[in-house]
Amino acid sequence: MPFYNKFFHHYLQVSRFFTKKLNEHLSKIDLHQAQWSVIYYLHEFGTATLVEISTYLNVEKPTITRTVNRLEERGFIEQIPGKDKRERRIQLTDLGVHTYEGGKKIVDEFEQNIMKDIPENDREVTRRTLRSLQKNLKESGK
Repeated sequence: MPFYNKFFHHYLQVSRFFTKKLNEHLSKIDLHQAQWSVIYYLHEFGTATLVEISTYLNVEKPTITRTVNRLEERGFIEQIPGKDKRERRIQLTDLGVHTYEGGKKIVDEFEQNIMKDIPENDREVTRRTLRSLQKNLKESGK
């Protein structure tokens, strides 16, 4: 079996397991990974449209719309006026910022724990590899 077959099979296993474990940790604040990703994005980048979020997260717009609607119902985000009346811009509420702060502590602790035995040079090689894979994936659709 070629290296890339084993590599991507293992990558998918790690990705699914990571998401499962992250969801277990985020359940402490009644969130799951998809919701956390939107909250994280809004905290890091400020107000955004659904298209901006879906593009950044590489998720279909209807999926982001459902996630955003749930976050809005829970009071974590709110709509704000955009330049164009058709544009739906959203931002974190005070509750959303507070939730981000609690979630960030949980996520940081989780991520630090699973990276603890990996040498820094291996971490950097992995980061570069993932960036290259992302770039190649973007270019493969052209």
